Amino acid sequence: MKNLPKKRIGHLARIGILAMALAAEPAQAVDIRSWDKNITNVANRFITLSTINNLAVLDKESQVVWELTPDNTANTWFGARNTCVKKELGGKAGWRLPTIQELASLIDSTQNNPAIKSGNPFLNVSTDPYWSGTKASLSGSSDNAWTLDFEASASGGATFATSGAITLSSTSATKSTWCVRSPLTSQSG
Repeated sequence: MKNLPKKRIGHLARIGILAMALAAEPAQAVDIRSWDKNITNVANRFITLSTINNLAVLDKESQVVWELTPDNTANTWFGARNTCVKKELGGKAGWRLPTIQELASLIDSTQNNPAIKSGNPFLNVSTDPYWSGTKASLSGSSDNAWTLDFEASASGGATFATSGAITLSSTSATKSTWCVRSPLTSQSG
């Protein structure tokens, strides 16, 4: 390498570093969730995040960050999804619709209208249905997504609890929107 100019050695070094980086295994996100953890004390489960201007709440049980105040404006599934994608709270982007399982994790069958954990920090939670990001097929059509309402006497559809109904809705129907953020993984939608 004595005969190579310094500029060329620097260029070769950068190529070598790039080659090593490309050959390396991709970084894997560490899943910090503890699925066997059931935090029954609501004050310990939910934390309002001052780093997001107190506009979002961390659910320590699921490690999902929820909007403090859901958007109860009627929106189609695509409109709701677009609302979340464009959302920025406290300078934080990366919002999405929650999965149906994430929505259902908030149900408390001992509560009424809304059937959500008592003492939670959320504001303006409606009993109207909320969109999930979970799509489903019905009779060969993929234009459906799961919704959840927090009304205690909800009827129809399968339920995960006696309060709060999970139903399949056409993506062209209008429902409320509640956006979430979560650790970035290959599973995030």
